Amino acid sequence: AEKTLLLGLGSTSFRSARYSSHEVTIDAEQLRWFEETIQMHPASDGWQVFVFTHAPILGSALRVLQELHVLNGCCWLNH
Repeated sequence: AEKTLLLGLGSTSFRSARYSSHEVTIDAEQLRWFEETIQMHPASDGWQVFVFTHAPILGSALRVLQELHVLNGCCWLNH
């Protein structure tokens, strides 16, 4: 499709979380890159942006709980 941008965000912290190694976090540098990239591809110019992560980012308030198998204080895993 014309003017479609696919972005991937990856966790910048691994096994350093206080309560769980499964937390997904992004650092200030990646967030800044993301914000700049989004600003360069505005919807008003016809851009469609899809953002992918391997799990919802901690604090994003996004959850997809199709079949909840594991609940770990900070994340949800669907296996």
